[in-house]
Amino acid sequence: MQQSLMNWWESLVQRERQMVAAAAVMVVIGIGYWGVWSPINNALQDAEQRLHTQQQNLQYVKTTANQITALRQAGAKGGNRGSISNIVTKTAGDFQLEISRMQPQGKSIQLWMDDVPFNTLMSFLDNLVQEQGLSLDSLDINETDAPGVVQVRRIQLSQ
Repeated sequence: MQQSLMNWWESLVQRERQMVAAAAVMVVIGIGYWGVWSPINNALQDAEQRLHTQQQNLQYVKTTANQITALRQAGAKGGNRGSISNIVTKTAGDFQLEISRMQPQGKSIQLWMDDVPFNTLMSFLDNLVQEQGLSLDSLDINETDAPGVVQVRRIQLSQ
């Protein structure tokens, strides 16, 4: 095989040898570029893009985590202004609501109310959660014959 290749090379004219050599160099350069350099360069660019995306995601997660921590701390501070029963009683008075029964249980409390305007009840609960930092664990209400008025069977709140 090698001898036949040498014979073929010897049979070529000088100009043909130069053209074959130049073509061989171009083929080697092409294989080097499209077979080695280009795939490595593309993989590097893809990796840099993924790194940039992951860094943006990390920054978003850090920012969101800081916001969540700040909100939790603000909520905890709001709930520490007194006992849960004092907070609920004062807030109910602010909304002119009458609690028919209250049962404190450590850091939680259960409430019962008779006929209450629904919109006032929602404002009361919103204030307890948003402003006072309490957590609404459960709510059980029934409709009454009067429009817009409900009976609170049970509300459970916790600090």
